[in-house]
Amino acid sequence: MKNYYERISFIKSILDSLHIPCSINELWEGYQLRFPWCEGDVAAHDGTYETKNGKVESYQFPWDDDDVTVLTPEEVAIKIIALYNEEMI
Repeated sequence: MKNYYERISFIKSILDSLHIPCSINELWEGYQLRFPWCEGDVAAHDGTYETKNGKVESYQFPWDDDDVTVLTPEEVAIKIIALYNEEMI
């Protein structure tokens, strides 16, 4: 997944398959995932850390500790799935 859209849409497709609500927004020259059920977001653009290594940033999730967390698209999808399942039970 070389470009920003591929990374963000990959995560969205996983979440969509599990019926986890989220939306893609344009952000700077990249993209962001937002969630109606929490404050967190996931972003990939020129200003996010390790973007050249195919990573994304999460922000305002419980694991972020008032900072950002740099993760692979797979890692962030797993964390969001777990959080959603915790929140919705």
